[in-house]
Amino acid sequence: MKHLTNISKLVALLSFVFGTLLLSTYLYFGRSEQLLFIGLKYVLLAIAINSILLFANLLATIPASSNRLEHLKTCGIILLNIPIACLYIYIVIQFKITPNF
Repeated sequence: MKHLTNISKLVALLSFVFGTLLLSTYLYFGRSEQLLFIGLKYVLLAIAINSILLFANLLATIPASSNRLEHLKTCGIILLNIPIACLYIYIVIQFKITPNF
């Protein structure tokens, strides 16, 4: 089960890094519809993958009393991406509706 926590932490980190890279690229190049579409696809894919890993870690807490805390910490790390993604979506929406001068 240590393998599951390591993979989950790595995926959570990569989700954060790639999402930040996409947001930075979108803001730098400004209002690119292609980047917006790629970002939307990425968010949907990241939600699916992170949800599966979150669910797997939650299920792993049931039989493994010795690793329960480690799995719960990993769930917390995965869940940290939710407010960050919400902030990024808010930034994109605000950037999208401001006039282009």
